[in-house]
Amino acid sequence: MKNVLMGKGIVLLLLLLLTACATGPQPMAPFSPQSLDGKVSSGDYVAKPENFVVVFDGSSSMAEPYKGSLNTGNSKFAVAKDLVDRMNKTMPALPIQGGMTAFGLGKAPVTTVYGMTDYTQDGLAQSLGRVSSPAGTTPMGLGLAEAGTLLKDASGDIAIIVFGDGEENTTTTAALDAANALKEQFGDRACLYTVFVGNTDKGRKLMSDIAATSACGMATSADELASADAMAAFVEKVFLEKAPAKPVAKPAPLPVPQPKISWILSGVNFDFDKAIVRPDAKEILKSDIKILKENPQIRVEVQGHTCDLGDAAYNRSLSDKRANAIKDYLVSQGVAADRLTARGYGEDRPRFPNDSEANRAKNRRVELVPMN
Repeated sequence: MKNVLMGKGIVLLLLLLLTACATGPQPMAPFSPQSLDGKVSSGDYVAKPENFVVVFDGSSSMAEPYKGSLNTGNSKFAVAKDLVDRMNKTMPALPIQGGMTAFGLGKAPVTTVYGMTDYTQDGLAQSLGRVSSPAGTTPMGLGLAEAGTLLKDASGDIAIIVFGDGEENTTTTAALDAANALKEQFGDRACLYTVFVGNTDKGRKLMSDIAATSACGMATSADELASADAMAAFVEKVFLEKAPAKPVAKPAPLPVPQPKISWILSGVNFDFDKAIVRPDAKEILKSDIKILKENPQIRVEVQGHTCDLGDAAYNRSLSDKRANAIKDYLVSQGVAADRLTARGYGEDRPRFPNDSEANRAKNRRVELVPMN
């Protein structure tokens, strides 16, 4: 009988040991981070904040088992540390300042374990390792206030990421007051993000309320960040933004179109068989001289013409004389001679039929035609 009882006792002890093993801490779920390095190295994305601080809940309530789906069987503390580690492994190399503070831990109410310093994955990982075990009260408000102290000299935008169960046991408003104080301190530069690693609706609400104090923040939870894709999306939301559009090179200015000028010097006519510039013609030429002076790039051909009366060869010579008479007058009025070419066309280019004396008088003329 004694042996039977002893045997039953051994069996019971083994059952208890097996039960303890089954309900004790379990290995953390494997995690392969999704790389975001390509988005940064391509130049498509840049750092969103210039500074960040992780606020970590290391209080005694975090020793309780986590009842969510991520890493079930482990303490909330272990799950929260694993989430910070996952976030750190997912973050690309960024030129930003980082820091981390923990409240609880059974030591001072708040402990700064990292920063502010140039962020590196190794640096944050080593600091996370110094967050050893949960203990003490939950002064979340002091943890948020310490973040403000760490960031007091920070320039640029700020991300504050809070990991915890929301089970504040100091005062019901301390954490919210501290979050609102951060809003007052940094204005729209600061975005508050909360990651709920807890089991109660009350704790979830407090974490959501803290995130809501900043318009750019957000509240999420351990279970919502369970996959590598979800964690990558969270890291992108917190730490990255699309790079500003690169300025488009302005096309070279089109050449300024030069005015197309072709004058028929109306009224600049000549007496029959004459090549003398008349006084009335000189008055008319004033406006043409002004245009030529305002457009020094223009070269013109001074074209002389005659009516049909007389010998063709004689008319060609007469038209040359008329063209040169106008050229000489333009030069005397300040137009450079090398811009002017005089040429006579005789009676070959009448503008009007040579069927009346009035039309013949109109054909005894000079025209200025641009050569460029």
